[in-house]
Amino acid sequence: MKELISSAGLLHLYLNGYEEDGMLYTQQVNTYNHIEDGFYQQLMKTAEEADKDTKVVHIFAVAGIKEKVNQVLSIIEDELKSNYQRLLSGKKIKKASSKLDKTGNIFHRCVQEFFCEQPGHFPKRMYYDYDDFIVGGICCNHLSNEIGDSVINGICSLWLERESPALCGKQLMIRSFFMRDFIGRKVVAALPEIQTGAWRLLFEGGHQVLLSEEAPYMKETLHPDDLQAFCSSNLQSILLNPIYSYGKWFQPNDICEEWHKAFIYLCAVSDKEWDVPGISKVYEHFLSILEKNICTTMNAPPFISKEQYWNILLQYIHDFRKFLKGDDEPVISKDMYQTINTRYVYLPYLWQLVDIQMPQQRFLASEFHELINHAVDEKDTYKKGTLWEDTAAYMLSNVEGFKITGRRIRAGAQEIDLSVVNTSLDDEIWQLGAYILVECKNWTTHVNIHQIRNIAHISNMKGNKTAILFASNGLTEDAQEEISRLASEHLYVVCLTADELLQLNSAQECKDLIIAKWLYLQNSVDLASVI
Repeated sequence: MKELISSAGLLHLYLNGYEEDGMLYTQQVNTYNHIEDGFYQQLMKTAEEADKDTKVVHIFAVAGIKEKVNQVLSIIEDELKSNYQRLLSGKKIKKASSKLDKTGNIFHRCVQEFFCEQPGHFPKRMYYDYDDFIVGGICCNHLSNEIGDSVINGICSLWLERESPALCGKQLMIRSFFMRDFIGRKVVAALPEIQTGAWRLLFEGGHQVLLSEEAPYMKETLHPDDLQAFCSSNLQSILLNPIYSYGKWFQPNDICEEWHKAFIYLCAVSDKEWDVPGISKVYEHFLSILEKNICTTMNAPPFISKEQYWNILLQYIHDFRKFLKGDDEPVISKDMYQTINTRYVYLPYLWQLVDIQMPQQRFLASEFHELINHAVDEKDTYKKGTLWEDTAAYMLSNVEGFKITGRRIRAGAQEIDLSVVNTSLDDEIWQLGAYILVECKNWTTHVNIHQIRNIAHISNMKGNKTAILFASNGLTEDAQEEISRLASEHLYVVCLTADELLQLNSAQECKDLIIAKWLYLQNSVDLASVI
């Protein structure tokens, strides 16, 4: 069987824009912000809406290492020509290629549908060569050739200036994706470089960024010499580097670490009981994906045996599983989790390595409503709390992509009612983050501000961005104000009441309610007031 062209390391991109009064206006959809079906839906929605304006130009591009981009473009262009012939013959167009992986085929489908299923779109090639990488694709517009070409070149130039794309190893990086990893991380210190005098920002997790335009994608780990001691991030850099056991230096090291964190996350959220034979086989397959698509490698003498390294990985996965169940863990687990909040876009390329079993939904409205009413009407305090937790668990286990990993977990002096992890390939669900803390309050009164602050305290310790509060009788006014304040700090406490739950009649409605409330909190934040 012929190997598919992997989209790992490539950026699939849709741009549109227009010129007005000498100003350029543009928007983008790309595979570093959206995955799988979410990418298709967002791209087509954006393109169709923009196409209502005849001044708008459309650009479908692939960016990355030359060989792969040229292969992808060749397939897309050849299929466009074939599809036009099919249309002339009264046949249906082909929307997939046996040569592309899933991500490549989603982009391929977008191009074929946009140009072949809608009249008036005449494709033209666009191609920018930057020696080590290229940005190439198909574009179109409804303007005259000269004006249209000028706007397309202007939009592409504006995108290139804003994003400063660069090939890091074999992966195309852009500025917005690079910076997303720092959202939600606290700045610990600003340190000067002794030799150059340049400044660098130190973030929790041991990451540091040089404040230099010359090195926009340097995300180094704090060196032991800076503190005259080893910190947890130094240990993590050693544990996540195959150079010590495999004798290969994967570069850039920080991107290698990001992919390792995504790999370990998948291993941790799977139901598989890992052992040395199992992890060794999967890990070596993972390294082959990295070497072929993401990193350049250099040979180096190994320090430890592969068997030792595999046992270290097993312990790493075990510790991270405990963290995702709600247990307190050191900074390493928190940093791994925070990375996954944005680097979940790597998961589709690793999904086939780990057997993730998606739980079967069995939502019955009548059963759910009976649970709610039983919990609300119960008089015994202990049973009342347990039944309400059962209600929350029933709802969340029927949201596709949510997996309950722990219940009534002690976190220091606090107790977490439910721990939920994200096992989806769904853009909307990933907005909530990889780990979600769930609290259940089946009170006859409103939940007050003190409970919201307790949730915030635990969330800050864990580093999560979303908590779901099942408050059967709602919130006090000051509790709601506190939730609004926390949203301005990028901590979203989604509150669900018994009355709201009784309105739900399907698993999709359960998901929609959570997403709608999360987006309301996000959109309600006034950035100007925060600053």
